[in-house]
Amino acid sequence: MAIGTSAQLVVLRGNSGSGKSTVARHVQHRFPKGQCAVIAQDIVRRTILREHDEPGAFNVALIETIAASCLDRGMIVVVEGILDAARYGAMLERLRRRPERALFYAWDLPFEETARRHQMRPEAAEFTVENMRSWYRGWQPLPFTDETHIDATWSLHAAVERICSDLSK
Repeated sequence: MAIGTSAQLVVLRGNSGSGKSTVARHVQHRFPKGQCAVIAQDIVRRTILREHDEPGAFNVALIETIAASCLDRGMIVVVEGILDAARYGAMLERLRRRPERALFYAWDLPFEETARRHQMRPEAAEFTVENMRSWYRGWQPLPFTDETHIDATWSLHAAVERICSDLSK
């Protein structure tokens, strides 16, 4: 897909430690450089803005602006993060209307599984399992779209293959 062709939106939502960022990076690498943008909630919120995830925080608007700009260029855009339904739902619904296709995937893992996965990633030294417990929200379906439900039985490979297959349809 060349820039300027059919833009597509992919939203990966779920609790911390579920594997969304890893899946997003693997999906992005399936496309030529410059054709697939990954917009990570944590990068926008924690790195660019250094803000907390709270109602009305600027990161919500900035994620939408970056994603909209990339979609307007005809790119595949992967927005990934916890993306709490209450705080990010309205923004995700607006983004969903921009491209011809919008695909939503939501990780629904028990807390124990997210904690186990957290121990295997570089961020394990940055925050504790107890920190993660305070962020854990459980399953939060979005009311405006169907989401592919990803549970603990899905491997990294299976999630990446499914998303790439869905994008090619």
